[in-house]
Amino acid sequence: MNEQITHFWQSVATVSVGIIVTLLGFWVGIGRKIVSREEIAEMIKTESIYNQDRQFIMERLSTHKEDQKNMTIMLQRNTEVMHELKIQIATLGKTLEALEERIDRS
Repeated sequence: MNEQITHFWQSVATVSVGIIVTLLGFWVGIGRKIVSREEIAEMIKTESIYNQDRQFIMERLSTHKEDQKNMTIMLQRNTEVMHELKIQIATLGKTLEALEERIDRS
């Protein structure tokens, strides 16, 4: 019985050493080449094609904001001109009525 217990612990030790050697082999061969989360985040920030797309989109948004400001200024000017035209039309209408009254009196 004592031999069976010794044989059992020898098997456990052998399997444990095998597992440790396998894990060390994995780490040396593959594990140390695995990138960390921080490295992945940095790669996404600097090397991703989506970063270029983001820059392009931000430039386009900036251009659209400038265009929108210009359109707002143009609309304000058009509104002012339309208001002035309404005043001139009203003035011309009054002048025309006054001329018609003079013609009718004559």
